Amino acid sequence: MMTVAGVIASVVFCAGVVAVIFHTSTHNRPPHPKEWDPRVLDIVQFDEEHRGLAFKEPVFVDFLDAQAYSDRVRTDETALTDEDKKQLKAAEGELRALGLSNSNVDLFAASNTLVDSGTLAFYDPTTERVIIRGTEMTVDLRVTLVHEFTHVLQDQHFSIGPKRTSQFTTSQESTAFRTLIEGDAVRIENEYIDSLSAEDKAQYEEQHNKEVESATTGLSGVPVALQALQSAPYLLGPPFVELLEAKGGETEVDSAFKKPPSTDEQVFDLRAFFAQNSALTVADPARPDGVSDDEVVDSGDFGSTSWYLVLAERIDPSVALQAVDGWGGDSYVAYDQGGKTCIRLNWQGDTSTDDQEMHDALDQWVAAMPSGAASVRADGDLLAVEACDLGPDVPITLNNRSLDALQLPAARSEFMLQAVDQGGLGVDKAFQFGDCVVHAVTFDQFVAQDAAAFQAAYTDCIAKVGG
Repeated sequence: MMTVAGVIASVVFCAGVVAVIFHTSTHNRPPHPKEWDPRVLDIVQFDEEHRGLAFKEPVFVDFLDAQAYSDRVRTDETALTDEDKKQLKAAEGELRALGLSNSNVDLFAASNTLVDSGTLAFYDPTTERVIIRGTEMTVDLRVTLVHEFTHVLQDQHFSIGPKRTSQFTTSQESTAFRTLIEGDAVRIENEYIDSLSAEDKAQYEEQHNKEVESATTGLSGVPVALQALQSAPYLLGPPFVELLEAKGGETEVDSAFKKPPSTDEQVFDLRAFFAQNSALTVADPARPDGVSDDEVVDSGDFGSTSWYLVLAERIDPSVALQAVDGWGGDSYVAYDQGGKTCIRLNWQGDTSTDDQEMHDALDQWVAAMPSGAASVRADGDLLAVEACDLGPDVPITLNNRSLDALQLPAARSEFMLQAVDQGGLGVDKAFQFGDCVVHAVTFDQFVAQDAAAFQAAYTDCIAKVGG
């Protein structure tokens, strides 16, 4: 989906928090028009030329007014099953247990806000239609269409819908795949923006800024951490796909669609993708005595993105990033006990040094949480973390810096891309350069985009890494 302020319009929360699925019949193949809507022909041609793929057939484009769009994307609460409601309630407790929310968040309302206020359009691979908020072909709508029609190309050549994603066995496969498809679409979208005339570009920027302001207002009630989880593919995806293109052109990008990244680590640390590092098998955390199967509300794999955002909300994001880089594998289980939601997580690093760095980071995180809310201990070669929701009335200070913190690994990938594309470095040295730069400035300097600090970091890191 094309989004405002980088917030995606799928209601699928990372770390297995919750998924509210829009169910649509897939028994019969959706209808297609015989010809393209003439209003989008130039967009079709642009995407074919810049993505290096030809459309196999036209698709319907639904231009809807604001109210009709809202009606289309929002889910009616009556459509939720009892199990959906149970998972939503548990997810609210999980967010508080992990220190990502300090109130009784209505996740159902928040998810509807994300898919409505946070979006301009989306391609639905189930119905194979593009749905647009807007009825006039403004410049910003044309930019939106370039993005969405890239998704159509992806679907027609590689399949990005339920038929494929239903085969994924971990949540990280889903989030990593979304990072790939959104990174690819943002790349083509940016190429279109660069192709605009000065007049059209100024008009686009003006319209886009208004939309961002409107979306920011609409999303004010959605926890920043949720916004960050949902925007991660749009921040981490573009440098990942552009690095693929820099290494091997569109052929390399196409190959990634055939064999996509399988873990969050592979889009956090791009070396892991090229080395095809797989996740370690980590045993599920043991449930406390007395917790039955019926009281388990969630389980699965957690992933680098979620670990990073949980830590970065409370401790120095640079320390969090260093710790998360050692990720080897994990698992978690969430359960209800005594009327509160708790979560247990097992972490295993690639090396004993990685385990110690994460243990140190988690010690800082536990200390920054409310007293008695969380704990961490070494259990053999695992780190065992436990956190419980103390309830919406227990004050939890939020830094609300998740979106800013997420820019750190995204910037590292951008610096890595520059080192490959402009400096001719190999993947490993390019990563060393990018990692050096983001750790050479403080987080406050990073957020402020301190030019002097960055220049000093560039000079120092070039000298350290070499050519």
